[in-house]
Amino acid sequence: MEGGGTLDAAVRHVTSHPDFAGRFKHPVKFNGSEFVETKLTEEEQLREVTKLASGSLHVFLERYGNMLPMGDVQALRKLPDANAAEVQFWVERLLREPLEGSRRDKQRRRRRWVWARREMARPDGFFCEDEMKRRDPKMFHRLGGRHL
Repeated sequence: MEGGGTLDAAVRHVTSHPDFAGRFKHPVKFNGSEFVETKLTEEEQLREVTKLASGSLHVFLERYGNMLPMGDVQALRKLPDANAAEVQFWVERLLREPLEGSRRDKQRRRRRWVWARREMARPDGFFCEDEMKRRDPKMFHRLGGRHL
């Protein structure tokens, strides 16, 4: 496989990253009555991430790209699989300079406002009376429910 060393190095960087344990999704199976998560060993996790990176590079970059050093992202850009539009999108996004604090805060506020407007428009959204009652009945009654 061409570029196998590059891919292996990227996978090793990701699996040794301190945030990897919290981000890795262990397999979940339905046993007939409930969903059961199967915890994988570190070696099995390495195998799964390697399989993901070699089979779906764009998904690997989406999930774990921000754990990679810039040098690994630039090296992955030269792989034959990197010609796919999805991979190019994630490589460009990861190589882009991060937004400075005020622009990042502005973007975050806009995203929250878009989400809030969407939820307000839904009859069963986050801000509907039934949902607010369900989340915290005492607070709902204290703040507004007693007036309805």
